[in-house]
Amino acid sequence: MQSLQLVSTEKNHRNMALASQRLLDDIRANAMENLLNSGSLSTSLISISDCLENVLGSCHCQVLSFNSSESRFNVINKSNRTHTNFVTNFVHKMLNSKTTEITKNLLNKTEFIYSDIYQSRECKDLHIEGKELGVVAAWTIPLVSHDGILCGAYLCLFNTVRHTNDSELDLLHRAASSVSALIFHGKQKTAELKNKISLQKTISKQDADLNELNLAVKKAIIQRTQVQTQLIELENMAALGTMMSSLTHEINTPIGVSITASSYLSDLQQECFEKLELNQLKRSELITYLQEAKEASYIIQRNVQRADELINTFKRLSIDQDSQDLRSFNLCHYVYEVLLSLKPRLKMKPHKFCIDISDELNISSNPGALSQVLINLIMNSVHHAFLPNQSGRITIKASLVPEQSELLIYYKDNGVGMDQETIQNIYKPFFSLAGSNESSGLGMHICSNIVMKVLNGSLTCQSELGKGSQFEIRFPV
Repeated sequence: MQSLQLVSTEKNHRNMALASQRLLDDIRANAMENLLNSGSLSTSLISISDCLENVLGSCHCQVLSFNSSESRFNVINKSNRTHTNFVTNFVHKMLNSKTTEITKNLLNKTEFIYSDIYQSRECKDLHIEGKELGVVAAWTIPLVSHDGILCGAYLCLFNTVRHTNDSELDLLHRAASSVSALIFHGKQKTAELKNKISLQKTISKQDADLNELNLAVKKAIIQRTQVQTQLIELENMAALGTMMSSLTHEINTPIGVSITASSYLSDLQQECFEKLELNQLKRSELITYLQEAKEASYIIQRNVQRADELINTFKRLSIDQDSQDLRSFNLCHYVYEVLLSLKPRLKMKPHKFCIDISDELNISSNPGALSQVLINLIMNSVHHAFLPNQSGRITIKASLVPEQSELLIYYKDNGVGMDQETIQNIYKPFFSLAGSNESSGLGMHICSNIVMKVLNGSLTCQSELGKGSQFEIRFPV
């Protein structure tokens, strides 16, 4: 009967050990799932400790981490209040002391068992506090990572004398293996979180730098636009100044002739009046006076009309410079008016102009925009297309494309021409082949903007070195 009872007891122990292992495996699986689902490491470790405490009975379990750089053990998950100070002192006096046997064993990755701490001289500093808590035995199991590195220890405190038991020791090793795996995954999660935080900080800094750069770029664009606007206004003012100079130059002739004719007429009148008072005025002299007075009056009238036409012409041109209104005008006459406004700039240049435009070509468009385009093209040719003292030839040809309701203007010079790189950059603002004092580099940029945005048309360029340049302007009329 005794042998049967012994067999039965051993079988019960084995069954209980297997049940405990299954329970621990289930707890480990749940703890790992909790950790992988963004649960805390502390919660997962406590669940395993609670399981061991229930299985082993009358014990307190505590997980410790190991800092290899400092060779120190530290508490990972919090102890309950009754064991907090004892665990802290046990770790400090026993595990972090290089002279104790328990430390040597753990560093060698071997468990160490205190079946009764009161039988050990190493634990004498803990006897009083241990008796108050009822702590009698202390088992420590090393926590070893999958790559064989010591990462901590598993501490179990018992309330009774506890000698080593294979099934219980095996259970603790299984628990230690589970805790090591949890700590490994916890460290991975921590590292990933740190990487994410670091990456987020980097992205935030990059965003801040990018926002700052965008603000700087926007500010630069605004400043550039302001500078361009100011330069365009200066060019318009320069064009108006040129018109005033042309007006002064052109109007001097008819006004000078009118003054001379009126002065001559005044002298004739004075002479005739004096002879009339002295009764010396002859009939033939009166007839001569009347004929010469008639001719002088005609000269005065004709030149005053010419001056009035010039004033009206320059008035229209100056108004067109700032106006975006559409109006009907004769294209041929208008091109001649534009050339007249440029006369002071062109009078020292030996260039010839060929205007191939029908006298009957009337269009409805924006004359101010068209004049700005022609002025910039002409002055661009004068400054860049011809060599010094070269007698150049500029041709302006225009015709209607009735089926498309478009006006087609060909502007051509027989200058030095341009290479492909220059053609590709010619419409960019501030691009110029001349020195900084000779050109703002905005002429062709202004032309392109006016043709596309104001006239709603297109501007294309064809040129080869040594073969001159040709511009084709198309816009609806």
